[in-house]
Amino acid sequence: MQQDEFSDPFEVLESVELAVIVLKVGADGLPRYSAINSKAREFTEFEYKDFAGKTALELYGGATGRRALNLHLSVIESRQEATYDIVLPTEHKPKNLRTTLRPVFNDQGAVVYLVGSSADVTSEMERDEALELTKMALEKAEEASQAKERFLANMSHEIRTPMNGILGMCELLKETELNEQQALFANTIFNSANALLSVINDILDFSKIKADKISLHDAPFSLLDLVQDVGTLLWAKAAYKGIELRTDYPEEMPREFVGDASKVRQILMNLLGNAIKFTEQGNVTLRVSFNESEPGCPLRIQVSDTGIGIDKEQLSWIFSAFEQVNRQVTRVVEGTGLGLAITKALVERMGGQISVSSTPGQGTVFTVSLNVKPLEDGDPGKQAAVPFLQDNRKALRANSGTSALDLKPEELAGLRVLIAEDNKTNQLVLRKMLKSSGADLCFAENGQLAVDFYMSSPRDLILMDLSMPVLGGLEATRLIRAHEKASGLAECPIVAFTANAQPSDVEACLAAGMNDFLAKPFRKIELLARMIQHAKGGVSHWAGAPSE
Repeated sequence: MQQDEFSDPFEVLESVELAVIVLKVGADGLPRYSAINSKAREFTEFEYKDFAGKTALELYGGATGRRALNLHLSVIESRQEATYDIVLPTEHKPKNLRTTLRPVFNDQGAVVYLVGSSADVTSEMERDEALELTKMALEKAEEASQAKERFLANMSHEIRTPMNGILGMCELLKETELNEQQALFANTIFNSANALLSVINDILDFSKIKADKISLHDAPFSLLDLVQDVGTLLWAKAAYKGIELRTDYPEEMPREFVGDASKVRQILMNLLGNAIKFTEQGNVTLRVSFNESEPGCPLRIQVSDTGIGIDKEQLSWIFSAFEQVNRQVTRVVEGTGLGLAITKALVERMGGQISVSSTPGQGTVFTVSLNVKPLEDGDPGKQAAVPFLQDNRKALRANSGTSALDLKPEELAGLRVLIAEDNKTNQLVLRKMLKSSGADLCFAENGQLAVDFYMSSPRDLILMDLSMPVLGGLEATRLIRAHEKASGLAECPIVAFTANAQPSDVEACLAAGMNDFLAKPFRKIELLARMIQHAKGGVSHWAGAPSE
């Protein structure tokens, strides 16, 4: 656009909705403000006498004035329009203006005016800044969550490894000739270590729930077998206190359902364990019912007890974290106070509901309603519905009078076993636990040695730790499977044998080609049962995998 001269006082600019500025280029080549319309005066809070005849540097001064003047001069030099953002200092809140500045030429082609239109983008920039800050905060929160998850996994591993030594050696000690006092000491150590392990598991479960890391894995399962298994596991605990543990599963009720069996099991274990803990006499009863006409949650589970009960004012926080009923007895009753908080979170994650009613001194009833459907005859996977446990290993664990020797460790005689384990204490525990079995044991202190040993001398069974120097258990397993495939060898059973007890570890082991999973710390009876199972060519159902 070309123009010889503007008329003054540019009344036409006053009707323009945009903020408009006009600068006249003087004989010295400096652009000076000639006019700004009412919208621009509103933005800048200047009057005519404040800006007329001044350069940007004279008007604003400082860094803002220098930047604005340089931008004006660059448009004159380039002879092309330019768009830029600038922050104007005002008496109130600083304003972010986005200006498009155009040169105006005379007939000789010289730049005589600069005409700019500006928009207030303060709110837009504040919004973008807020979004960027939110994005950064979310990224930091995700990083913190991942760091927390790594920390918990590492701490779980570091705690479980020495716990395996404590529990393993204590169990071996209990099998020796002990006098009454020594047996008392050994049992106290063993029970205290198990209590510590329970606390560790509760904290890990609660941390995963808080981080929303709990996922559901629905599959066909036998609810009847699951209920019977939980009852068997807790029977000894109830009998020790002199109370009766009852389970009521109606004969006409469906037995097979589709859902996450490990979550249902954890809910039952938490509620029954909690009821036994707070009941000193009488009974604890587990009742299961199914009502197809009940919308949403047809499966109902009730756990009732004849224990101390819960005061009315305590019911409002009974499902809160780190709380226990009857605070005055918190030094008598062990536990983290996380069991009911974890149970409520699991029930709600499965789309169900949990409620509680209680009469102090008479007992408490917890009611869980779950949206778990029965397995129909025509459903895919009907044949896949199996008992939650494939054998009686956990029942044996629950029976305090059962010895590991009942599993006939002599069945392992001559079995060539490769054990990849870098911890010296755990190597000693394994040597002692398997001494009477007659198995041929070979130890490798890292994954690379395990691969080398297996390639030079094939084995019948491999117990593989995950976290080892030089080469980890997953990488070692992949190399062994690749060697077997290339050599045309049958696959050797590989049991993950590790303190990495997260569900993701189970999945990683299965994906790497392992056949089973044994989490540390373990009992001798578990180790022998698992080895005998694979020695007989048994198919693992991952019954020993930890629940989420």
